[in-house]
Parts: sequence; C-alpha cells; structure tokens
Amino acid sequence: MRLRRTGRSLVAVDRGSSSLRAIQLTRSRDGVRVVHWLNLEQPLSGPEDAPSESTVTKRTPSLSSTAGLDQFDSRRAGLLMGSSEVEYCLLTVPEAVWKQDPSVLVQAIRWEVGRQLSRPIEDAELGAWPLPAPMGGGANAMAVAASRTAVSAALESLGADPCECEWVEPAAPAVIRACRSSAQNSQGEIWGVLDLGFSAHRLYAAVESVPVFARQVRGSGKAWTELIATGLRTDSRVAEYYKRKCGVSADGAGCRTLMGAIDRPDQDAMPGVLLSLLKTSLGEMLADIERAFSFVMEQYPRRQAGSLVLVGGGARMPGLPEWIARELGIPVTLASPSGVLSLPPTHALAHPEVFSVMAGCVGMALAEVTP
Repeated sequence: MRLRRTGRSLVAVDRGSSSLRAIQLTRSRDGVRVVHWLNLEQPLSGPEDAPSESTVTKRTPSLSSTAGLDQFDSRRAGLLMGSSEVEYCLLTVPEAVWKQDPSVLVQAIRWEVGRQLSRPIEDAELGAWPLPAPMGGGANAMAVAASRTAVSAALESLGADPCECEWVEPAAPAVIRACRSSAQNSQGEIWGVLDLGFSAHRLYAAVESVPVFARQVRGSGKAWTELIATGLRTDSRVAEYYKRKCGVSADGAGCRTLMGAIDRPDQDAMPGVLLSLLKTSLGEMLADIERAFSFVMEQYPRRQAGSLVLVGGGARMPGLPEWIARELGIPVTLASPSGVLSLPPTHALAHPEVFSVMAGCVGMALAEVTP
C-alpha cells in the first residue's frame, strides 16, 4: 500500500520478540521532528555486585499487545516486518511490467518469486522495487515476500484499539531510508546496514538509497547471550548484562581464562573474555558479511565497498563497531539521527545508542513526511 504524503506520519510500530518500539514524526520548517516515541524492552538484570543501580535498565511495563500505544494521539499505524517474517529475492522484470497496476506486477512476479521461497507462495504477500541499474547477472528488481500468517499474527498482537494498521512495510527499505545519512559514502558506493536482532541478524546491502541485496547472517543476540552464559557459568540474565555493559575488546585482544578457577572475571578484563567466548560466532558473521559484499561487488564491478551501519539491540554492545571495522577494513558506525531528525542534543534519540534501536520505526515514518 502506498503511503499518502502528509505533514504528520502514522505511528510506525516495530514489535520485536522482546521489545515494542513506536514513533510518530512530523514535518516542519526546521526539518523532521518527533511527535512522540516509545521504546519498551524486557528488564535487564545485572549481577548482585553490579557497579550501580543506574546502569541497569529500569523495569518496563508488560509488553502486551497495546502497552504504551495509547500514548499516541493518532489511530493511524504502520507495522514493520522484521527478518524472521520476510524473504527477499532478486528478479529480472520486463520494463513494461513496471508501468502496470501494482496488482498486475504482483501477479507477474508471483511464479518467479515462488521458485525461490522456502515457504508456499500461497502464504505470501508480495512487493518489489527496481534496482538502480541492472546487476551483472541481469537482475533488475528486488522482491520481498511476507508470510500472510505472520502479518496476521503481528496485526492481532497490536489489537483493534488504540491503533488501526493501514500499512505494512518490510525492514529493508525502512532501515536503508533511516541510515543513508549515517553511511556518509561517496556517490555510487555499495554500503550496508547490519541489523543485530535478538532472534536473528540480517544484512541489507544498498546502492545509494535502494536495497539491492538482503541475507540473514549467522548469529543472533540470543545465541551470543547463551554463549556468554555457558562460558561464564552463569544465567542468561547476568550474561545479557555483561554483553550490553562490558561488550567486547575493540582492539581484538581476547583473554583466555580458566573459568573454573575464579568466581567471575574482573570488570576490566571482561571485554577480552567476552571476545574470546564470542570470537567463533563473530567470525562466522563476518564471513557471511564478506561473502555478501563480494557478491554485490561482482554484480556492480564499477562500484567500491563503502561503509557498514549497525542497528538493532546488538548494535549497542560496547566495542563491537570498532572490532568489526578493524576486521573488515571498512568504516563501521552506529546509526545516527544526524541529517535525519531535527533534535535538541538533550533528546534521548540524539544518542546513536538509542537511535540505532529505533531506526526501523524512524525509517518507516520517514516515508510519509519526507519529499
């Protein structure tokens, strides 16, 4: 469904497995401003000897279907579909088809998309957009298929009140829209957004402002927490605390520790310990990213690799952007509101650590308030 252009966006909602995020934007003379936003996450519990109470995320309200959404003064809502509910594929679409009604386009690509899906095509809602130039293999379009069952379940989770959902968008175009300014690439470079989610990680490659490739990469926030919990011989709540608060060693220096010999590593040593525990999983993720970039560069041989922008809850792990940049040899940064939203420096969303988890919602809302 194509959004109508208005001065105020719908309420863009991102319902994750352990979070509920929403935002509404408005366009003014000074730029795009935030009307209201919401970020609810499951509570983060640290060890008993955590440095201070203020470092632990405060307990949030229950993530029920409509928790917090009644704070918005609009009933118009849009729903972001994440990596576990959609699949992407590359197609060759005749130019004449793009000039047809959207329903004709969907019927024209249905058979070809069905050949590439892991789920029955009968359970798929389809969409597509043209690539900025044909790939080396001839593909000139990217298609997305969302599970109808997943869409229905997500809509039901919002409930009939207080919002009425009038648009559903896959994550790829939304996060690319929100992160284009953060990439700061030269014109024509291939760049990417790495969405580090709780249940899965997804890489989106783009040329200019158009997603040209998407794939799931190995690893997930949940898997990383489990690796830390096993290595430290602790429970998942404490492991999650260390993952978010200590992170990994940015200089790539791991620390081999005989975990049975001590109760718990020193806080200063923890980044090196966590890097050692996660290094195999992180290495698999990097290998998938490199393969994806190599594929896209083969399809666009005259374009160079640009930067990588991190979004999602995992992007907040201290030291991770610097470590990935060191290993890949390209600029890596958290998504930033600079050039996207007009915010005072005291606003929470002015901080990349907060904006990066809201990037999907922001990108969806931007589609309605930007020219």
